[in-house]
Amino acid sequence: MKLTLEKRERVIVKTRAHPRVLRGPLFLMTLLLAGSAYLLGLLLRDDLVAWVEESRALFLALLAVAFGVLLVVWCLRPLIRWANSYIYLTTERIVTKHGRKAAGQQSVGLYAIHDIVAVARSNAPALAPGTLRVVLGEHHVNITHVPAVARMRELCIGAITALPRMTESDGVNMEERVDHPPGRITHNEQQDP
Repeated sequence: MKLTLEKRERVIVKTRAHPRVLRGPLFLMTLLLAGSAYLLGLLLRDDLVAWVEESRALFLALLAVAFGVLLVVWCLRPLIRWANSYIYLTTERIVTKHGRKAAGQQSVGLYAIHDIVAVARSNAPALAPGTLRVVLGEHHVNITHVPAVARMRELCIGAITALPRMTESDGVNMEERVDHPPGRITHNEQQDP
């Protein structure tokens, strides 16, 4: 899961999304454990209806399969996705990488950035997580759940100001040569009669 860097590029910050993204999967895991334990307790009772008691082994197997599938879908997949997602700030770009493949990578060059805004809750502490909004001309890119988003913004601004400055050129040749106005003859071009 290494990031491919250019010749003089180096990594300034490598971080993951804030662990608060795992609140939902943790809550779902708690519900799944409680619900499965309740159903397991019901199936292990002695005073069950006759047809349920006869099919108890089948219901226990279905409960185990449903528990395993829901545990993978609701809890393990988000945990693995979080563990394999990184946010990189390099000396030339901001990269968000999801998974091991290059298809899950989004890169924003620091030269293209017009503004960076740190969006966090109101009255949030200095190291609060939030969204880093990177403004690029007419559109913007949101990088969500950035830990210490205000500090990350400062580091991004520092990396942008440390970029080597290119000579500015608008592509127009400002040096235009005019020999003489049309219709006039200069002293050197006069012909002798």
